[in-house]
Parts: sequence; C-alpha cells; structure tokens
Amino acid sequence: MVTARVATLSDSRIKLMRLIESSSRSPSPVDPDNFVLSGTFQRLLGPDDDMPVRLYRVYFDPGGRTNWHRHDDFQLLLGLSGTCSVVDRSGHELTLGVGDLAMIGPDEEHWHGAAPNTHGEHLAINLGLTTIWLESSA
Repeated sequence: MVTARVATLSDSRIKLMRLIESSSRSPSPVDPDNFVLSGTFQRLLGPDDDMPVRLYRVYFDPGGRTNWHRHDDFQLLLGLSGTCSVVDRSGHELTLGVGDLAMIGPDEEHWHGAAPNTHGEHLAINLGLTTIWLESSA
C-alpha cells in the first residue's frame, strides 16, 4: 500500500496562486561533496519556501551523478532532457527518457544521473524534507 502526505487547502502555510519565476532561482554548480563529476542544480522549491515538498531541476554532464543517498519520504524524478539513470543498492537500474517518471520509496538508497555518453536532466520532487547523503557512487 502506498501512502503519501497531501497538503490541503486549509494548510495555512501554503499561499495559493503564487508565481516563482525561474529567473529568480539561478542554477548553480552541483555540490562536489554530493555529486560525481559536474552539472547544475536549480532549487525551485526549497527550505525557504515553507512548502511541504522540495522541487529541484538538475542537469548532469555526461556520466555525472549523485552520490548514494536516501530520502525520508517518496522522491519522484521526471526526465526533462537527455537520458537519466536511477540505480538502487541491488543494482536495479531505471532509464529515464524525456517525460518518463521514476518513483523512489522512502529510505531507499539510490543514486541518479546522466548516462555515460550523454547529458541528463530531471526534475526532482521530494515529498519529504530530508536527504541523507552517503558515500560516493563512483
């Protein structure tokens, strides 16, 4: 059974009909402590937005990827461009093309990034608020 927290309209923290312009959230280089190789990271909804989710646009150069990590709740990854891979500890691999959606369960250790010979870009939707970073995935 899958359960997820859902924000309701009565949640006083959420301000409806709010626009966050992409230009107000500049991409920055990925953190080398949590990523292998290079890419960019754009925080669209983060801790300062007082929302019950986190939303990130991540661009990986060819072969770039995250370190192993896990989240306290579900994570959804939506392929935006190129080809992305998502790998769990058992070695099971998902390949995301444009428009494909991967779902990762709470506390499932995994990494995600670009295929070796092409870039990858995805939208990461974290239903929880915490990411626990682990060792390198290289």
